[in-house]
Amino acid sequence: MNIIFVPSIIHFLIFILAFCSIVYELLLAQALSAFLENTVLRYCVTIGLYMFSMGMGALAVEDKYTKKPFITLLKVEMLLTLFGGFSLVILHILDMFNLPRIAFSVLAHTLIICIGVLTGFEVPLFFEIIRSKKISSDNLVLGINYFGAFAGTGCFAFIFYPIAGLMTTSFFIGTLNALAGVSLISFKSMIPAESEKLFGRAMFLQITSLAIICICLFYSQTINEYFMNIYMH
Repeated sequence: MNIIFVPSIIHFLIFILAFCSIVYELLLAQALSAFLENTVLRYCVTIGLYMFSMGMGALAVEDKYTKKPFITLLKVEMLLTLFGGFSLVILHILDMFNLPRIAFSVLAHTLIICIGVLTGFEVPLFFEIIRSKKISSDNLVLGINYFGAFAGTGCFAFIFYPIAGLMTTSFFIGTLNALAGVSLISFKSMIPAESEKLFGRAMFLQITSLAIICICLFYSQTINEYFMNIYMH
């Protein structure tokens, strides 16, 4: 790949991934305010738990993960696509089991933690990539990450929630997240020869998850109506 374009692609990915992660959490906060009531409490707990989990994720990044940053990042995006993109579906399925309120709450907040921890992995991995390739600065990575999160909150408040609705938004953001993961194939030339097979398998799984969530996005209204009918009854 032409080295001139590498920083631009990396910066764009940082922005998009931060955008996706904050929207996942806002989706969960809004959905939980419907399932568990008390909107202010749900947003405060969700965002607070998300920030805490991000910190835990960043602390959990060890040398064994940063030795192969592109492969680790690809695995993280695949998991975020599944946990985040299907977060609303997961909540509705949990609700179908008529679990005790406390059990439902624990499982729902575990989902929030999972997304937060995975998100916490992203910035340290990007730090490792830019330091090893000498293509950017840590400050710029952090700045773009914060800008992405800000853009996500604005889009959720003014576009996604009032126009698209929660279910469609969850699948759309999952699709965007999956596309970002698939775009890592652009850096295949930077993958060491001994890691190419592992990268290829991870990319195959990411492409598969992209195909699945694209189908769900296409049928998002039907899926939403199905769960709403169950929820209302």
